[in-house]
Amino acid sequence: MDKKRIVLTTVYDRKVMFYLEGSEPVRVRVTGDEPRFPIGTVVVGRVKKMLDSSGACFMDIGDDKDYFLQIPGRISDLIFLDGRAHKKVSCEDLILVQVASEAVKLKSPTVTGRISVNSRHLVIEPGRGLSFSSKINTSDRKSIILPENISTYTGKYHIIVRTEARDLKDGETLDEELADLADSYDGIMARSQTALAYNVVYRPGSLVDLTLRDWIKYGCDEIVSDLTEYEDDLKSIADTRDIPYVRYEDEYPLCKLLKLETCIDQCISRKVYLKSGAFLYIEQGETLTAIDVNSGHNIKGDKEDTTFKINLSAAEEMLKQLRLRNISGMIMVDFINMKDPSHLEELIGHTRKLLKSDDVLCRYIDMTGLGLMEITRKRVYKSFIEQWKGSN
Repeated sequence: MDKKRIVLTTVYDRKVMFYLEGSEPVRVRVTGDEPRFPIGTVVVGRVKKMLDSSGACFMDIGDDKDYFLQIPGRISDLIFLDGRAHKKVSCEDLILVQVASEAVKLKSPTVTGRISVNSRHLVIEPGRGLSFSSKINTSDRKSIILPENISTYTGKYHIIVRTEARDLKDGETLDEELADLADSYDGIMARSQTALAYNVVYRPGSLVDLTLRDWIKYGCDEIVSDLTEYEDDLKSIADTRDIPYVRYEDEYPLCKLLKLETCIDQCISRKVYLKSGAFLYIEQGETLTAIDVNSGHNIKGDKEDTTFKINLSAAEEMLKQLRLRNISGMIMVDFINMKDPSHLEELIGHTRKLLKSDDVLCRYIDMTGLGLMEITRKRVYKSFIEQWKGSN
């Protein structure tokens, strides 16, 4: 099995994190620029503009961006901080919100009124009760040791047991983790009562810290870095997860040893070659991403069969590139035309299966009248191209 490593280093004078499976980069994130309000930040926002037709509004949280808030069906689910009862949301209202996503392309950053905190194995959010990640089956749920006083917590919060809880060691409990998480949540609620407009009530860790904690859930055999300024943070997280930390000190640059410059070059390039000689041409626009599958004039023998195989391979490479480049939103894919309807159906089924394996929500939508495959991928972080341009 390929070793899974998280690497933090400098490439082309920019600090970048990579998730490697063997020698192949699977995920990449530029970490040099820290956003003022990273995802997870809880802040007192002011309603700036109502969007009555869509049941939403724009919030001002203290910077030069307008944050989109979808107003819930029950106004009581929002936390107003002026001490008055509210039947509706109005301009100038102060509401406790949490940053949910960054600005991506033409879409505004978003906030939510549903405040939550999470740890490695648990999430606490408003509500009551206990639920498990859908990826934890019934037998695994029985092996997870919950605190004896779990009802004390489920009567006050809604607790979600995350997928990572499947990896708890025999006899390991969630008592201390749940108690700490509840204290953190209660602290946010307590501080919010005396907070003023634009006050930050809770700030998550640095982008490096958040990325590291996010990627560890995919499995990690070691953390490697040659950046001394992050050593304490990396070692701290590595120690708590029993993951070896390797400080790279050789004179030969780490990015060259692992050929990470090549990864960056490929992420920037519009053209991605397949082993067959065919290639994908990826064009990221403001409103959608277009991916064209080109045979590269490498069709030999049975044209229909060769085209079918190229398309199957292209679908697999497409998913790799969506994840690596963090492409999101609407994606239109122009596969090479095939005459056999059964081949098209098999290609659609193969693509659907690939999309389900992505850790970010992806959906196959349809084949258009022009034979283009339409899919969507949930927007969370900026695409690699946006990160790279923004770090200049």
